[in-house]
Amino acid sequence: MLCLKKTGTFTSFIKKVISPMQMRKTKIQMAAALKQAGFRLTQQRLAIIEFIAGRKDHPSARQILKKIKADSGISFATIYNTLKTLVDMELIKEIDFEHSNNRYDTNLIPHLNLVCIKCGKIQDIDFKLPISSDEIKTKKNFTTTSYRLEYMGICSQCEHK
Repeated sequence: MLCLKKTGTFTSFIKKVISPMQMRKTKIQMAAALKQAGFRLTQQRLAIIEFIAGRKDHPSARQILKKIKADSGISFATIYNTLKTLVDMELIKEIDFEHSNNRYDTNLIPHLNLVCIKCGKIQDIDFKLPISSDEIKTKKNFTTTSYRLEYMGICSQCEHK
């Protein structure tokens, strides 16, 4: 199995299969990346990919289990491990919440998350970064490896309840 760290071979393969400007990976792209990395495309992995690919919401592992368990008999461990692999391969992003279940985001381009503090719904909103990683490096000699921008508030549905 190919190492999931950024090796030259693996990184170059991913860049060929998945355009960096593509917002959400398709199930075909995710499956191809897993196969290229040496993973078997089991029915369980394919069910998870089928469920998560291209989604605009941000499901938790438990939400995924609830939605697909009846059809596939899949375990929570399989869902969690598959999601971790997809995150490690940079096919999806994990959004860590200190007091709640982590959520998974298929939108890989820079964007802002709007998080409802009542129902937990997460919405994407596209935006331009206020400062680039290059500018940060130049001005502060700080290498940016990732970032996370969120607005917490109340969604329109909860506001009208």
